[in-house]
Amino acid sequence: MSKPNPTTSSIGPRVATAMYQMGINGLPRNYELVYEAYSGTNPELTREFVAIGKTKSQRALDELGKKYLPHHHEETVVAKTSDLMQAQMGTLMDLLEQEKLSLSDYSKIIDEASRSFAAAAKDDLEALARSAQALTQATEHQATKSEALGKVAARQAAELEEIKSDFDKSERLKFVDSQTGLANRRAFNKATAGIYANPGQPVLCGLAYAQIDDFRRFGEAGDKGLGDLAIRHIGCLLNAGNKTREFVTHLDGNRFAVLIKSGTDSEVMRVVDGLRAAAQSRPMVHPKTGAPLGHPTLSIGVAMSAVTSSFGQLSAYAENAVTASTKEGGNRTTLYSNTAHAESAKGWIIYQAK
Repeated sequence: MSKPNPTTSSIGPRVATAMYQMGINGLPRNYELVYEAYSGTNPELTREFVAIGKTKSQRALDELGKKYLPHHHEETVVAKTSDLMQAQMGTLMDLLEQEKLSLSDYSKIIDEASRSFAAAAKDDLEALARSAQALTQATEHQATKSEALGKVAARQAAELEEIKSDFDKSERLKFVDSQTGLANRRAFNKATAGIYANPGQPVLCGLAYAQIDDFRRFGEAGDKGLGDLAIRHIGCLLNAGNKTREFVTHLDGNRFAVLIKSGTDSEVMRVVDGLRAAAQSRPMVHPKTGAPLGHPTLSIGVAMSAVTSSFGQLSAYAENAVTASTKEGGNRTTLYSNTAHAESAKGWIIYQAK
C-alpha cells in the first residue's frame, strides 16, 4: 500500500494565493481567469493579464474575461448578437416598407392607366399608346425594383443566418479544447459544479486525474513541438478509446481529467484502466524524421465522490492518488480510499489517508 505525502501538482493553491496577494475578489470567473493566466496555456491572455499592472480592478479583469472567457459573460455575448440581429431585421423591415410604398405607387399608375383607357375614344390611338407606354414603363420599373429587393432580402437573410451560425459555433467552441478536441477546463468546471450541489447526496461518480509520464523527454528530443504532439496524440487515443462516452477533459499541459458516471469503485477502475490502455495503444513517431518515440503512458489517480462532501477535497484526493502513481513508476492507476479496501487483493494501488 502506498502512502505518499499529501502534495499535489496542481497550480490551484498558487492561484488562490496569488488572488489573495493581489486583492482579487474570489469570484469563480476571477479564479478561472487567474488560473488560465498562470497555467500559460494562452500566452496572449497571460501577457494582457500582466499588462494590467499590480492593481487589477474588477472592471479590468472583466474586460479581459469578456475577451478570453466569454462563457462567464453570457449576457454580453447574447446582447451583442441580439443587437446585430435586430439591426439586420430593421434593415429588412425598411426594405419591405419601401416595397409596400412602391407597390402603392404602382397601383396608382395602374388605376390612372385604366381610367385613361376607359376615357379615351376608341379611335384615339395616340392617347391609348401613351397610356400603354406609361403602364409598360411602370411595370418594368416595378419588376426591376422587386428583383433588386429580392436580392437584398436574400442577402439580409443570409447575413442573419451567418450571425446565428457564428453564435452557435462560439457556444460550442467555448467548451472545446482547441489542442485536442476534448472538453476544456471551462467545460470541466461546469460539469463538476453540480456534483455537490446537494452535499448530503452528491452525484455518485469517479474523478480521475491523468498526466503523461516522463513528459520532459519530448522536450529533450530536440523539437519543442513534440510536447504538443504528445498531448494531441494522447487526446486522440483517449477520445477513440472512450467507449462508454465518459466526460474526458484536457485540463492544461500534460494533464487530463475524466468524470466517470458510476458510484462503483470496480466499474470506475475498469473504465479508467481501459482509457489508460487506449492511451498507449499506438506509438508516437517523429513527424519530421519518422523516428519512433515509443508509447506514451499515463499516471492516473482516482477518487470517488462518495468519500467527501466537497469538490475541493475530492480534487485533492485524486491529485494525491496521481502522485502515488507517479512515485510507483508511472503507467498505473491509483484509487484513493479513506478505509482499508477489499479490492487491494486485485492488484490495485490504494492510497489510504493517514
